[in-house]
Amino acid sequence: RNIMYTVQLGMDKPIAIRYPRGRGVLKNWRVPFSKIDIGKALELKKGEDVAVLSIGSIARNVSQAIESIGKGQNRIGHFDMRFLKPLDLDLLHSVCTRYKKIITVEDGVKKGGLGSAVLEFISEHNYQLEIHLLGIPDAFVEHGTVLQLQAKTEIDTNSILKKIRSLL
Repeated sequence: RNIMYTVQLGMDKPIAIRYPRGRGVLKNWRVPFSKIDIGKALELKKGEDVAVLSIGSIARNVSQAIESIGKGQNRIGHFDMRFLKPLDLDLLHSVCTRYKKIITVEDGVKKGGLGSAVLEFISEHNYQLEIHLLGIPDAFVEHGTVLQLQAKTEIDTNSILKKIRSLL
């Protein structure tokens, strides 16, 4: 809603909006519109050791995985990148200097997606970090429900939880 609102206010560049498959999950979505800063990410949760960068509706799976960890949650930061292009470079510099490990999570193809863009950024700026990419492989994935496909491609809540726990 807010990106559509922001776009109708007028932009000097084209924009593509990706809609996820399935239904929305927000119960309290009837709130006033607000303008979004194009290219700016959000810090959803502060952490100390592991930063999880997600984009799109998959952020819900990440949040559920982090909540499931219980003790040790404070070690995990969660960032909603919101935009693939342009990436929030200031936020990425901050993440790369504050965290030792990064996980990117996307419900799109890993190659050429958020994970690839973050890897390019890290390489260009010579950051020495441990990074893990979660997303859809560059291969044909059979049909199924959203939950079945997320489990098959290991971007469901349980798979994300396992990956985070392996890094703590």
